Amino acid sequence: MASLMAASPIILVSVMTVVLSSLLLRRRSHRANKPADLRRIIPSPRKTLLPSLSQAEADTLAYAPDHFPGARDVETHYGSMRVYEWGPEHGAKILLIHGDTTPGPMLGPIAKELVKKGCRVMILDLWGRGYSDTPLDIPHDSRLFAMQILLAVASSSLSWTGTSSGGFSIVAFSLGGGISVSFAAHYPYLVNSIVLLAPAGLLRCMPDDYESVFFRYSKLVPSKYLRRLVGKLLGVTNNSHTFQHDEKGSVGLDVPNESVTEKKDNLDIPAIVQWQFDYHEGFCHSFLDTIAYGPIMHQQSDWKRFSDVIYGKPSSSSPGCPPSRLQNKKVLIVFGASDAVVDRKQVSEDLISIFGDSQYLVIKKVGGGHGFPVPSCKNVFRHICDFWTI
Repeated sequence: MASLMAASPIILVSVMTVVLSSLLLRRRSHRANKPADLRRIIPSPRKTLLPSLSQAEADTLAYAPDHFPGARDVETHYGSMRVYEWGPEHGAKILLIHGDTTPGPMLGPIAKELVKKGCRVMILDLWGRGYSDTPLDIPHDSRLFAMQILLAVASSSLSWTGTSSGGFSIVAFSLGGGISVSFAAHYPYLVNSIVLLAPAGLLRCMPDDYESVFFRYSKLVPSKYLRRLVGKLLGVTNNSHTFQHDEKGSVGLDVPNESVTEKKDNLDIPAIVQWQFDYHEGFCHSFLDTIAYGPIMHQQSDWKRFSDVIYGKPSSSSPGCPPSRLQNKKVLIVFGASDAVVDRKQVSEDLISIFGDSQYLVIKKVGGGHGFPVPSCKNVFRHICDFWTI
């Protein structure tokens, strides 16, 4: 009897272990067989806001759903994403990729000027921004954004990737720069040329406000508290469903921080950021996840691969794939003179270190802080025209 009593705890633990293992296996099996329509996705304002508005009300939004011509919503495994495409069908194809904080309209002024020059342009809202959904169960890293680019160009009625398509070029800003370099480094047979505006990827450190311990351990912090921190960081109000903004407050990585916000074609970037903060329920997750996993800092390996592609080194080629379109091609990089986020001197030093010299680098400077593509649009576009001789 004593030996049986002594053995009972062991037997009990063994039984509990078997039961728990069975429950875990059943849970894993349930997850594996989960229907595709139950994937963890936070819908964009296209699904949570627009259905409750009249057309007249939708037209008054800071970011109206028809902000650009050629809008389409592409359904994917990662959720729905917003893509705009317009311009002459036979024009040179240009993809424009925005930054971490702002959606597609940030690059609208440049896109419209390119169309006037006869180009076919495409703008997308990155995951969790604008009218694109937020995928919750996958890191917001270079791979996710590269897939988004491939899905966007594949959704076109025109050929953007075929051998006879002529390929496409990229204009990318801030986070979009890091995304584009990584994409071009791995798919050089798709990309003709790249223009980088204050590109992320080689940042040595984040701005002080981004170093909060709560951002590093965001999974452990209540979402309401994180939302307040993100709102303070971006300089938006935390009042639900308001479009007011404080132009003198803090700003996000790519929000124009000039004391007077310039409006071009009714473009008010701070108001769009406020709208996005108010109405996109997945924005804060995508924003923080991109800071954690996105191509913002210490991406030397991708930039080195990108350099190898341009120099035509064998290590950068993919046997069986079409030849690289980027070999011996120069890269235009434009910095803001007073940019406090992307340090022109530091990034230029790292570029020279990676490329070995500057023969393939065309570096220009324009006035303004990190959000210079809007207030300095004309100067930026002039550099693009000179670079592409259009």
